[in-house]
Amino acid sequence: MNPKSLVCSACIFLSFYCARGQSVTLTLDNVPETVQCNEVWTEQDVSLSFVTTTTDDCAPDGCYFAANGPADGFAESVMIWPSRLTVDLTGLPGIQTIEVDIVDYCGFYCTQAFLMDTAGIVSIKGNSEAGPETLILDNPSQAALTELAISGCESGLNEIRIYQNTSSIMNVPAVDRKVVRIVDPLGRDVSFHRGQLLFHIYDDGTVEKKMVIE
Repeated sequence: MNPKSLVCSACIFLSFYCARGQSVTLTLDNVPETVQCNEVWTEQDVSLSFVTTTTDDCAPDGCYFAANGPADGFAESVMIWPSRLTVDLTGLPGIQTIEVDIVDYCGFYCTQAFLMDTAGIVSIKGNSEAGPETLILDNPSQAALTELAISGCESGLNEIRIYQNTSSIMNVPAVDRKVVRIVDPLGRDVSFHRGQLLFHIYDDGTVEKKMVIE
């Protein structure tokens, strides 16, 4: 392989693991079909629930939804009309960005996503037009977030991707982590070598940079 290609591959590899850190993807394809309003279920160890809409949403006091697409032909994982889907973020430190794949059926800002901390709303993002769109919410200060809420009057939700900062994750004590790969700065799988900079990748998605010199 061309050495420049190796360097480029290394840059992509390190950028993915070090800049973006860990990501948690919620596909919303395991929502219990019998779930009720305010009933909690989990995906990827994250708690979710449908709750009643508020005056911040397209219509208040609604909690109408369907898991895995209703019988009238909608293909999205979840439909809300109106309702809020809430995601508990308290167990996810160092959140940088959240992406929400939606399909809106009712028009401008009918589907909204809210990021919240203990003081209230940190960020709001609404759809720009009817149809499929990815709502992107940034958390530049990396404040400790408590909740993501997604509301809509006639909206489909497909996937939620939560990106965390690696350095913040590394400060959280690990519980029974296992190393799944050890790679060098070029992204090549290697065994342990004394005096060489290596990246240890664990089964929980975290990465640690190590060099043993003794």
